[in-house]
Amino acid sequence: MSERDIVIGGGMSMRDEEFIREYVLKILKEQAEEKDDKSDLPGTTGPGPGRYKKELANLKALSDSNPKKLMQNLGIKPGGGGQPWQIILKILNDAISGTKEMDAVYNNTQKKKDAFGRMGIAVSLTGELAVRDALAFIRETFRGAKNAGYLNFDDKVQVEILGNEILAYVSPKAFRWNQKLKKSKKSKPEESKPEESKPEESKPEES
Repeated sequence: MSERDIVIGGGMSMRDEEFIREYVLKILKEQAEEKDDKSDLPGTTGPGPGRYKKELANLKALSDSNPKKLMQNLGIKPGGGGQPWQIILKILNDAISGTKEMDAVYNNTQKKKDAFGRMGIAVSLTGELAVRDALAFIRETFRGAKNAGYLNFDDKVQVEILGNEILAYVSPKAFRWNQKLKKSKKSKPEESKPEESKPEESKPEES
C-alpha cells in the first residue's frame, strides 16, 4: 500500500491529507477561472433563427464552386500579408469599396482588441440590410476568400454580432471574443519501463 492510500480503520497519512488539500484547491481555482470568463465584458452573438435573402444562396454557391470569381465580383484583390487581422481588414475594405451594393450596406471598419489580446475588425452597418443578412454576406465572403487561397492562416474567421456591429476575428472556435484563452493541457511523457533482463542461456558442458 502506498503512502497515499487511506488506511482502513486507521485514518489518513499526512501525505493523503496534503494530496486532498491540493485537489480541493485546484477545483476552487478552476471554478474561479470559469467565473472570470462569465464577467460583464461584452460578448458576441449569432444571427438567430430566420430566413436569409435568396441572393445569399447564390453567393454561397459561388463561394464553393468558383471562389476566385466571387472575389473578382466583390473587388477583392489577392495578396497582402501581415497578421490575420490585417488580412481580414484588407478583404473587408476591398469588398466595401469594390461594389456599390456592399458600400450601401456596410460603413466603416475599425480595429478592435478584446480583454485577452484577440484582434478583430468591426464593421458598422448603414441599416439598409437586416443584421443577420449583413452577417451572412460577410461570412460567405470569407468562405470564398478561404477557398480562393486568399487567407494565409489555418484558423477559421469567426463572423459574429457585437452590439450594433459585425465583428470578424480569427479563432478555432466560435463565440470566444472576450473569453479567457484556455491553456492547452500538455500530455505527460510516458515513463520508460526498465528493460527486463533475459536469463543467460546455459552452454552445454564440453566433454
